[in-house]
Amino acid sequence: MARTQEIADGLIKLGQLTIANGVQAAIGNPVEIAGPPDRKVHWRLSEPTYVFDFGGDKTHRFADPGLNEFGPFDSEGFTPKFPRIAVVAPKRYQGAVEGFMSSFRNGVRGAKAFSQGFVRKYRLTDCTLVFTTFDGDVCDAAAYRQACLNALAGDEPLDLAVVITSADQEHLTGNASPYLVAKSTFMSQGVPVQEFQVENIDRDDIAHPLNTMALACYAKLGGTPYVISVPRRPMAQELVFGIGSAHVRRNRMGPPDRFVGITTVFNSDGNYLVSNASREAPYEHYPQELLRALQVCIEEVKERNGWQPKDMIRLIFHVFKPLKDRETRAVKELVERLMKEYAGVEFAFLHVSDQHPWMVFDRCSSGVRQGRHVKGQFIPDRGHAVRIGRSELLVSVSGARDLKLPLQGAPRPLLLKLHDESTFTDLDYLAGQMYRFTAMSWRRPYPSSQPVTILYSDLIAGMLGQLRQVTNWNSDMISTKLRWSRWFL
Repeated sequence: MARTQEIADGLIKLGQLTIANGVQAAIGNPVEIAGPPDRKVHWRLSEPTYVFDFGGDKTHRFADPGLNEFGPFDSEGFTPKFPRIAVVAPKRYQGAVEGFMSSFRNGVRGAKAFSQGFVRKYRLTDCTLVFTTFDGDVCDAAAYRQACLNALAGDEPLDLAVVITSADQEHLTGNASPYLVAKSTFMSQGVPVQEFQVENIDRDDIAHPLNTMALACYAKLGGTPYVISVPRRPMAQELVFGIGSAHVRRNRMGPPDRFVGITTVFNSDGNYLVSNASREAPYEHYPQELLRALQVCIEEVKERNGWQPKDMIRLIFHVFKPLKDRETRAVKELVERLMKEYAGVEFAFLHVSDQHPWMVFDRCSSGVRQGRHVKGQFIPDRGHAVRIGRSELLVSVSGARDLKLPLQGAPRPLLLKLHDESTFTDLDYLAGQMYRFTAMSWRRPYPSSQPVTILYSDLIAGMLGQLRQVTNWNSDMISTKLRWSRWFL
């Protein structure tokens, strides 16, 4: 911040600058906002409330303590209550893996983070662990494939697979990657996969990774750990679509391929629920995939929620890049069709980006002490919104406590930009909704730096783009047996 002020002082001394023929401009000091919060300039967004039952009576300010106290959102109707979990690992690590999985099922004694274990925390009856070990190296993809096939050959079907991998294989792609080969083999049979690296099994703080893994495993089994309440339920039937992308390289030197994924979140009985995740689409074909996903999702939610002809429909799109005219036209075509069925249809296109030149500082933030050092000084807390234009807004999504190290650079806020074609233009409402979605991820039990709409879409696009490079991969399973699993977490 001091360096920024130093540059500004030097530019100010230059006086008026000619930037075009007959046009002059002056450089000023960085913009400062003083005084109490003001909706016209800056304000603090409300923190989300987590919900752990269909009636909305079990709520908590934080996700993990709420899970410990109440159990998952859908615990009463969730199945399978007695899941069969395959565990695939190299034979040389068998003893360590057995102890690790015992801690996963039963909990870590004396560790507050995961003392209950997977079974008790998620209100299951029990779970069966089916171990398959193999002779071979951690980078032997063929050995992993055969071990996965052996696990699938059992008499009873599997609900989930845990595959023990290694950091040594992270650079491998396609058929050479044991992780991708194992994921492809299991998922082609409708079994979601959870990976864990063998180097992390003996960590002193193993309770924390186990807690995170348990959350993702429950979601991969088709469960809903928690949802976010809607502070003021809108009059319209609301669907929120996230459109994210990923660059996937076939090798280190080759050019990347770009894929797009689509996630759907919908409003139901005062809560936001993740409803649908599309297969990936090559970048040049994603407008068609978006239109297809829109139609499928709308039909599905219409039946589930019993939409009536007198209802108002609102479609909100969180996108990773500014939309082009051909992409907005695809949505408008669908809106015109919906207008014939319902009383009114409105939509908003919201570009959500962390790639921009803006920074936000808070002089009142003293940071957080970490040992002998202080991290996050001048970093604003999560949830600060700063208006920078009629249709643009900055929202801080990472505070001082979210930084891992004192030397870590200042996190950028998210830039929200509303498209001119939008018919729903309440940017304050859209910003608050987007901010709540950053706390809705089931990948980790704490808020992320992206809304779940974009985060899930990026994960879908990236994983399916990589699985395309594996022989015999069957992507049809994503829309059939794995339709309700959050397999990509």
